[in-house]
Amino acid sequence: MLYFTATCVHPLLLVGGGHLVNADGFLHAQRTIPDEFVLILCTKGTLHIEQGGKRHDIKPNQYILLFPGVEHKGYKPSEGELSYYWCHFTVWGYEHRLVGEEEINRQLHFIKSNPEIAHDQYIIPETGRLVHPERVILQFRQLLDAARQEFYSGYLVHYALSLLGMEITTHFVLNYDLGTISATYKYITKVMDWVRQHHTEPLSVSKVAAEFNYHPGYISSVFKKHTGMSLLDFINRTKINAAKEMLLSSGEPVKHIAAKLGFSDDKYFMKVFNRLEGTTPSKFRNAFYRKFQNKQ
Repeated sequence: MLYFTATCVHPLLLVGGGHLVNADGFLHAQRTIPDEFVLILCTKGTLHIEQGGKRHDIKPNQYILLFPGVEHKGYKPSEGELSYYWCHFTVWGYEHRLVGEEEINRQLHFIKSNPEIAHDQYIIPETGRLVHPERVILQFRQLLDAARQEFYSGYLVHYALSLLGMEITTHFVLNYDLGTISATYKYITKVMDWVRQHHTEPLSVSKVAAEFNYHPGYISSVFKKHTGMSLLDFINRTKINAAKEMLLSSGEPVKHIAAKLGFSDDKYFMKVFNRLEGTTPSKFRNAFYRKFQNKQ
């Protein structure tokens, strides 16, 4: 199976959409759309559709994402009443990827291992089933309703579509089973958990490697391959996330916080903080402390 991924920094762009209701014998047209994705969510009956030579039977609460440039068609008529929501969309700057199972396993392992990070990707599988479809169906209806009305800005429908895309992404991520991941993924999880448990200590790649009886170069390579970030970066991000909480919840001097997180040099701590957050610890505290404390 293929998976659509794209940054959610920009909205998905709605081209059009609708709600199909057919009494019996519906056969989807044969076509290839060059630049548009088509998302179909079935609510009643079964849509028999083929994409790229692979046949799918899309039943209630199931969806299919049809890819641009790939031929799709109905491979046999539906039996009885068929109902589904559909929409066509494009991606901002046409920047997206279609990736396989291995890449998605890597991404989802990273996402589930780092719940504190604000992840910035849509992830929509070619086909999927909604365990709890109510919110997605409601948002699809709201999207189509918004598309029929006039608003101050046409971007409203694009953001409504993006919310739908993020809802499907969230549903997919939360319900994806990582139970069958390889021993390597489980090993990487243990490394991450150990770093989190010891984040107040002076940590280095060599120290983590020694804890797990591996060569520093090997553990760094494996970690990077399966998480998308270096082990040193993960160590620093874990410490800096803890530092942000301490900055907002206390008035301790920056150098004291640095020492509590295992940094022997507060100047190095400030350098790492600035690189990861784009600001200094003091400026971060001044910018956000009032927002967190304001009760009005």
